[in-house]
Amino acid sequence: MYNEKYQIISNNLKIYSKEFLRKINLKYIVMCENLSISGINTAGIPDHVMKTLIIDLKFNEKYFERVIHHELFHIINDGFKDLFNEDEWKKFNEPNFEYAECSTCSKRLGLDTYKNTNGFFTEYSMTIPSEDMAEVYSHLITGNFKISDDKILNKKIQFIRDKLKEIDNTFVF
Repeated sequence: MYNEKYQIISNNLKIYSKEFLRKINLKYIVMCENLSISGINTAGIPDHVMKTLIIDLKFNEKYFERVIHHELFHIINDGFKDLFNEDEWKKFNEPNFEYAECSTCSKRLGLDTYKNTNGFFTEYSMTIPSEDMAEVYSHLITGNFKISDDKILNKKIQFIRDKLKEIDNTFVF
């Protein structure tokens, strides 16, 4: 299993240049099993300070590749908080929409990609702005989305693309 998962992680990280990984402060990937934080199972833990991304190899296979990029986005976001302004992001949503206080304070845990997006790729996107951004990013990177008439989602996609260009204008996806 470790060799197989290592190959999947390696293949997914090949899209990033060494320069980009250096800019976002990622140096190490830790593979583990049954990862949890405070008793709550989690797919991964990004640690910008330690330059480390921890990935649970036993996390649901259906979402595994997307999780790699989702957690990588948290490393990016932690290093560039000024770029990924949550107040600006919140304005993309319908005026009556409110995120939860925290991602673990919500019952919105679904990771299936919505067919009718209404501004969100997944149920989990609706927990907090940084998780919403990470879900948009992971869907973009894995190609797990179709251009739609969803104006909110299109604004979010463009926001992520624009901000990534500010980090590294050679990054293409």
